[in-house]
Amino acid sequence: MTRHELKTWPQYFAAVRSGKKRFEIRRNDREFKVGDVLVLREFDPAEDAYTGQTEERQITFLLSEEDYGVIHGFVAIGFGDVVHHPSAAEDHPLTAAELAEWHETAAANAALRGEEARRVSKSYVATNMSVAADRHGAVAALAESDAAFHAAAARIIRKG
Repeated sequence: MTRHELKTWPQYFAAVRSGKKRFEIRRNDREFKVGDVLVLREFDPAEDAYTGQTEERQITFLLSEEDYGVIHGFVAIGFGDVVHHPSAAEDHPLTAAELAEWHETAAANAALRGEEARRVSKSYVATNMSVAADRHGAVAALAESDAAFHAAAARIIRKG
């Protein structure tokens, strides 16, 4: 999970804080992933300074440029409240079994991302959109690599 600090103007920051705004449209320059955390930092352009106010949200959905008309180079980011792992509290150290379970869940999620990216890639091949097909193929390959890594980590931890 990566934390992304983002400058957010006051009117948008207020809408996020109130719960009315649960999305961002951003340049896709940070390799955003579902599960990452957005650290939204309120920035006052009139003062050209940060206000010190922050809000954290967890990415729950991504819509990229190949999907449904999002402008090339941008991504629509759906987000919700940050979900804290119940075992992450300092007074409850993570056990080997909990860590293995986390890796197994991460492997399953990555495998699903890979399957979906392969499906989308094939649909682009069928419509002769080779650039989009190649990009989704690359996303699928990365997700499959992530799935293999997490599955192997879980096996090592369980044997440990």
